[in-house]
Amino acid sequence: MKKTICYLILQCIVGCFVIQAQQGRIHVIPKSFTPTGDVIEVELTFDMQYLRLRSVESVTYTPVIVSGSNEYELPQLIIKGSRRYKADRRAAALSNNPVITMREQGGDRNYPIYAIEKMNKKQAISYRVAVPFRAWMTTATVNVREEMYGCCNQPGMTTLRTNLFDEFTAGSHDIQPRFNYIQPEQESEKNRSEIGKAYLDFPQGSSVINPSFRNNQSELDKINQMINTLMADPDIRVTSIEMRGYASPESSASYNLELSSQRARSMREYFVRRNIIDPGAILIGIGGEDWEGLKQLLVNYSVAYKDEIFNIINTVQDMDAREQRIRNLGNGEPYRQIYRDLYPQLRRVDCRINFTARNFTVDESKERLQGRPNLLSQNEMYQIAHTYPEGSREFNRTFITARQYFPDNDIANLNAAAAALVEGDPASAEEYLKQVQNTNSPEYANCMGVLYIFKENYVAAEEFLLKARAGGIDVEHNMQELRRKRYR
Repeated sequence: MKKTICYLILQCIVGCFVIQAQQGRIHVIPKSFTPTGDVIEVELTFDMQYLRLRSVESVTYTPVIVSGSNEYELPQLIIKGSRRYKADRRAAALSNNPVITMREQGGDRNYPIYAIEKMNKKQAISYRVAVPFRAWMTTATVNVREEMYGCCNQPGMTTLRTNLFDEFTAGSHDIQPRFNYIQPEQESEKNRSEIGKAYLDFPQGSSVINPSFRNNQSELDKINQMINTLMADPDIRVTSIEMRGYASPESSASYNLELSSQRARSMREYFVRRNIIDPGAILIGIGGEDWEGLKQLLVNYSVAYKDEIFNIINTVQDMDAREQRIRNLGNGEPYRQIYRDLYPQLRRVDCRINFTARNFTVDESKERLQGRPNLLSQNEMYQIAHTYPEGSREFNRTFITARQYFPDNDIANLNAAAAALVEGDPASAEEYLKQVQNTNSPEYANCMGVLYIFKENYVAAEEFLLKARAGGIDVEHNMQELRRKRYR
């Protein structure tokens, strides 16, 4: 005993009066704050993994129920360094006056000390106390006072953790993450386009448009309406119109290339003759044989040798050889079937209208979001979102809508992923995050950290959140969410 006491005194002499133990702090994780009958229960977790404490030092935590000027102190939790812990236990044993703690003996608040624990970074201490309920506690929260002590009980720094339960719902915890949404830059010019597909019936080998043939008139009217609507819209300025023709794969590839060009020219002449379009604004595109269109049609189509047809399309580069290989399957029956049912849908002309849209005020943007969201920029949608309370359904839905119109944009995918996570939809968030190209950004790491909380992979969640913090993102709230789930 004398040796231990002398060692502690020596530590004080060489400079332990200045306490430096709080380079890292314990994490206090709120679990529940629940009135039950005539008592109120407080449940916390004290996570020691980040606490730095010298062997001769100690720290005392005192939870306090607080509302206005009313306070109710709860039993203390004391954490001691290894040498301090051993020395104090020996001293208590020799004095025949051991300290009785609530955790060791059970009981109620009459024990002033909940527990005395030896410093162990791998330990998370569960703290649960029930105390008499008072009327003023209906609007109360819980603070935790943190008091550091050096050797010989030399007092050091005192800090206060406040409002642990300001946004916490008692019971099982639903994740309530927070994000910093990224504001996109305003586009210098909002270039947009709309595409209409005219599935025109051409007799095999023909490029002449006959409006009265089969369903051609309704298809032409569809394109005509799209052109007229856009030309008359005061919010946009049409810059060009592209007519791109396609052909089905029968005959040679070179022949079908020319045929698809002639079909596009026929479409242009049809609208020019009716004074609908200035011929100088029309561009001609040559689509040739529409093998991609055939693949899309085959997905939901039932035909023998379907897998073999897909394999031929994907692996045989020469288009004429490709078609011949398909003709040879199953004595030609699969080819005759797709020729009859699918090939007519490949003989078409696409009309692509390119235009620029003007910039809108926030109120105008809200109107366009309901009817013509494709006219908006990401920045305009960002401005709309921030007219609503952050985390509200309108706020989240705006970012998810923005992603629909900018599916290949990192900012759109990151903001949509954050909104989906706030809505408790990790499956959609994961799909958005898969589209992000720059996976080194702190915003990406923050989203991935929260996603892994949902997946209950807490090690990966912490790794990503720490990466986000290193990148300059404030992730303390999401780290708190991680701890709540981890130690619930």
